Amino acid sequence: MFGAGFVMDMIQTLKNNRRDHKTLFDKDVDIHYPKYGKIVDYKKMSPAQFEAFKQKLKENELRRQKHLAVVFGSIMLVIICALIYFLFYH
Repeated sequence: MFGAGFVMDMIQTLKNNRRDHKTLFDKDVDIHYPKYGKIVDYKKMSPAQFEAFKQKLKENELRRQKHLAVVFGSIMLVIICALIYFLFYH
């Protein structure tokens, strides 16, 4: 049987490299994904908690949009100023 040793080495390598795969929906978040924090199960919340959760999500999204607008606006301002400088004063 040709190549049986190579196949056995390949199988052994695959077994050695195997690890437990966790999904993002596991309750214990892996240390490799620190930005996700704790996963919140909204299906088990009371209606009042769910409304507070939705309000918090809306506030975070509004904060993110404002931050994006400020960054984009400042970059566009610098580009427009540079363009005006090179067109008229250079």
